Amino acid sequence: MKLTAGMFYYFIKLFGIKHGITLFANFKFNRLDHIKLPHFKSAFALRKATSDVPLFEQMFVHPEYTMSFTSSPQIIIDGGANIGLFTLLMKNKFPDARVISVEPDKENFEMLQKNVASYKDVICENCGLWNKETSLKVYDKYEAGSWGLVVEESKDEGNVNAVSISGIMEKYGIQKIDLLKLDIETSEKKVFFDNYESWLPKTKMIVVELHDWMEEGCSKPFFDAITKTFTNYKYLITGQNTIIINNDID
Repeated sequence: MKLTAGMFYYFIKLFGIKHGITLFANFKFNRLDHIKLPHFKSAFALRKATSDVPLFEQMFVHPEYTMSFTSSPQIIIDGGANIGLFTLLMKNKFPDARVISVEPDKENFEMLQKNVASYKDVICENCGLWNKETSLKVYDKYEAGSWGLVVEESKDEGNVNAVSISGIMEKYGIQKIDLLKLDIETSEKKVFFDNYESWLPKTKMIVVELHDWMEEGCSKPFFDAITKTFTNYKYLITGQNTIIINNDID
């Protein structure tokens, strides 16, 4: 994030005079352990010299998660939760929502837990989303840093468990997913390849970042599953995100 004079005034426009000046100074002087946004219940932390700052920029400065809702979502799954910024955004916008935040990387997961600790009805799962239960290896395959870590199935080198979306629904007694956010760094290729028939029809909105630029063929299973499952849906793109709204259900 370029901390120019223009960005200073943009922070004031976005966050107000008091919060804008404070936030700009925090980023300018690398004070990232207490980031407080206006109207947010609690402060949160970012890590220095990581992808946390560009992730903050993507989430709050040049926001790419600008979905419209006809009613307040009650059940949200944050797949690829990283350090929890999307979870925080949703919990502050919809405080009564129940959020299941899934993050496979240990260090990201520890920051996620700290950042959401003051919020009720946030469940953190240190797992990787997949199409079945198995063992996954988490690593920086594409040298993208902490926001681009990839998981691959590996029974020998696996260091984290895989969880399916149907498994999450069964575990927590979920009948309907109001919002499924997925930023899972190519794993969408597996999640939508098969075993989606039980949970996809019960999902109202999907916000997914497709990663064909990282691995060829990530988008095809996704769109195949959508067209096979939904008879009536709305398709939108905002920033890097593809949004699907299932009009088959309320």
